[in-house]
Order: sequence, then structure tokens, then C-alpha cells
Amino acid sequence: MDQKKIGIFIALLRRERGITQAELGEKIGVTNKTVSRWENGNYMPDIATMLSLCEEFEISINELLSGQRLGSDEFRKKADENVVGSLKREKAIWKKKKLIDFLEGGGTGILVSIIFSPDGPRKTAALIVGLVMLCVGWFFRAKYERYILQGGKIIG
Repeated sequence: MDQKKIGIFIALLRRERGITQAELGEKIGVTNKTVSRWENGNYMPDIATMLSLCEEFEISINELLSGQRLGSDEFRKKADENVVGSLKREKAIWKKKKLIDFLEGGGTGILVSIIFSPDGPRKTAALIVGLVMLCVGWFFRAKYERYILQGGKIIG
């Protein structure tokens, strides 16, 4: 799925219908600014909105995700590509979530465990490791949430 290509396709379909971004947004229940963001490739429509877009433009979800009209022979190939792409994205999201949960959970566990440990250099080292794990987990969680909100677009 190429966000830019999908955005260009949405803009093309909208222009073919002769409607403005505001009119399209009103028909499907979003703002004209949201439509503009889709057309610029900055955001992807959510699944419920995709269904409304497809009904409005009389296209399939597969055509929307491909960013082009598809013939019957291309349709199956693009459908397979879209499914594989979605599965890869979902797998990457779950891997990131597991790492974040490990870092935050491990850091919290270490910090809780030092409450009951005797004072000394090990306690200090455990405190530092726990805090670092927790902070790194929080950093990755913020990045992960932006990744999800951006529709899977890689964020630096």
C-alpha cells in the first residue's frame, strides 16, 4: 500500500465526480482537512471510512488500497499483494508492541524489586537499569502510537 498513490487516486476519483473536498467530507462524515490529508498522502482513511469512500466512488476496497482501477486479471494479484502487505504490517506492529511491553514491564519489575533489596552498588545499578528500561519503553511507546496514528507510515 502506497499512501501517496492512494491519495492521488482519491483526488482523481473526487475530481471525476466534480465535487470538492468539503463536499466529499460531508458525504462520508469527515472534514475537508481530513480529505486533504488523505489526498496528500499524509494519512490513510480508517476502515469504516474506506467503506464509505468505496461506496461513494463505486470501487472496491482492493482498488482503493491499490490506488488504481483494476481489471479482473489484476484484481486477484493486487488482492493478494494487499493481504500480504497488511499481514506484514500487522506482524511488525505486534513485534514492536511485545518489545515495548517487555521494556516497560521489565523496568517496572526491576524498580519494584529494589524496594526490598539491601542498599549497595547492586541496588544502584538495578535502579539505573530499571529506569533506563522504563524510559526506553516509554520512548518506543510514543513512537509506536504515532506510527499507528499515521497508518503505518515510518516515522524517524
